[in-house]
Amino acid sequence: MLKWILVGGVFALPVFAAPLPEDPAGRKAIRGAAVEAPLESDELREMRRFEEDSFPRAPIYSPDSATKEGPAPPAPAPRPSTEAPPEPLASPQAAPAADAPDSAVPWLSTLKLPDMAVRWDPRLIRYLEFYKKDSRGRAIMASWLKRQGRFRNLIEDALRRYRLPHSLLYVCMIESGYDPLDRSSAGAAGLWQFMPEGGRIYGLRIDHWVDERKNPEKSTEAVMHYLGDLQTRFGSWHLALAAFNAGYGAVLKAVAKYNTNDYWELVKHEDGLPWETTLYVPKALAAAVVGENREAFNYDVNADPAWDYDQVKVPTSTSFAVIAKAAGVSLQSIAELNPDLRRGRTPPEPWVARVPKGAGARFASNYEKHRETLQTHIVRFGERLDEMARQAGASPSEIKRLNGIDDLTAIRPGLTMLLPSGRAPIAPPAEEAFTIVAVPDKELTIKDHQRVFYRALPGDTVKDVAAFFKVAPSDVVKWNNIDGDASLTSKMVLQLWLAKDFDTSKAALLDPARVRVVTVGSDEFFDLVEARQGRKRLSLTIKEGETLKRIAKKYHLTEADLERINRFGRKSELKTGQKLTVYVPMTDKEKKEALKQLMETPLETQQDSQQTSDEPVKLPRPPAPDEEP
Repeated sequence: MLKWILVGGVFALPVFAAPLPEDPAGRKAIRGAAVEAPLESDELREMRRFEEDSFPRAPIYSPDSATKEGPAPPAPAPRPSTEAPPEPLASPQAAPAADAPDSAVPWLSTLKLPDMAVRWDPRLIRYLEFYKKDSRGRAIMASWLKRQGRFRNLIEDALRRYRLPHSLLYVCMIESGYDPLDRSSAGAAGLWQFMPEGGRIYGLRIDHWVDERKNPEKSTEAVMHYLGDLQTRFGSWHLALAAFNAGYGAVLKAVAKYNTNDYWELVKHEDGLPWETTLYVPKALAAAVVGENREAFNYDVNADPAWDYDQVKVPTSTSFAVIAKAAGVSLQSIAELNPDLRRGRTPPEPWVARVPKGAGARFASNYEKHRETLQTHIVRFGERLDEMARQAGASPSEIKRLNGIDDLTAIRPGLTMLLPSGRAPIAPPAEEAFTIVAVPDKELTIKDHQRVFYRALPGDTVKDVAAFFKVAPSDVVKWNNIDGDASLTSKMVLQLWLAKDFDTSKAALLDPARVRVVTVGSDEFFDLVEARQGRKRLSLTIKEGETLKRIAKKYHLTEADLERINRFGRKSELKTGQKLTVYVPMTDKEKKEALKQLMETPLETQQDSQQTSDEPVKLPRPPAPDEEP
């Protein structure tokens, strides 16, 4: 919990160190997934700095801290206005459309009021002064008013059709600054900053290829329903906007706790509304007041051209580069007109793309010259990028580029991916010709069940695997001698015993003909594993006078190697007659012969031998103990 500290008789929060200069690539390697950063505009970032400075958060206080550190600090009030603001009047829900501004701030009385009740609260006046007199505020508002021109007609048309207040145009301003690519640290995105679950409730598609929260038309249609629903529930636009910011549940909880449906009353109380929400309605009203009084605030801004385009039908997934070439326009213009497409191309389905106004006919006549030949592929459970790439005759990097993938965890079961078409498959490298699967007991059989082998992907958990294959997590743990709570790493292969009638077609399983099952820690296990690395395992008997250093030198190992292999510390003393294990390189001929025998011993042969003999399938034995390699 944050603790207020007493500094020179004044309570203050402790100062925290600046963020460390992280290495995103390094974090991704350790984490196993990318860390997605927010994509916030400079204007919104500067606005947050102003709010932190002008409207300090209330201190976090507890009885314990009061006892140990003295009395609780007073709750900080909003920074005073440069001109004394009038006292807040009655709630606008019980008053005329707007409170009468006090003569202490005379310029307020000259303003044209928006079509939403205005309360001349000190927070609202502080925002107005920021936009009127502060160079930072003026730069922010000028940028927003300029960018507003792109989507103003679109939003105003929707507001008229749904008979909603024109002032809601400015909610988009404070949410995203009219930038459809804006993304918050909490995961909200688009012009109206929909969270993923909220976007889906109101019919917006959000998947690997498309995020309609960033589609200006569709997200605006969705938000009309959303805002209308909130107003219907609360009957007050001030509470509706608070719910739009904090979530309707948070507002309902505050209303029930303090037994009032007055937004301006709720913002006064601890544990009422979040700090950001206590500023949200004044900020939205202030933006609307400025927007309706540009001359009074001295804003003469040339607005950006209105959002306009031609629509073109694309019969299959097509990259922005191909669309731009066919339409004879810049790649950037295609990206700007299609902000809802997440991967730099249309999805693998028929689509209607946007091109600059007047370029539609040119695209239609040129498209076939630039068309790509691709096929679609639905990812199976456990399928790996390198396997898909080899089957398509491509490199993993080409597949990643085609599908706009930076983070491999984005490749999940059921995802429709694009692959090159018409190429011959690529044979796997020699070292992947077979897979060694070490299990607790290779002789295990379960009546009326089929055994399959599943290679884990980054991010897999025992629960995920068990749920897909319809087995108990505890059985997966037992069959493989693993920790059910720990993550599965990408090199792990699990043996699973499935019902005979389980459909495995939607899972990427290892080919039984390329699997070699061994009991972990057995001679066969070491023969196979070390042969893969071009080594063989010898067991030595320590002779009198031999030292770890001498043995390490003889077998081209380090003392640390021997300690690790034999599981003892450097200070351990060797005793005559003690057994010591060493690994030594095979000759090329030995390695070739060993791998050849492995290749010629399929899983079915191993299974047959399990039923007819207790003798495991073995490689040619290495030299006897103490024999020179």
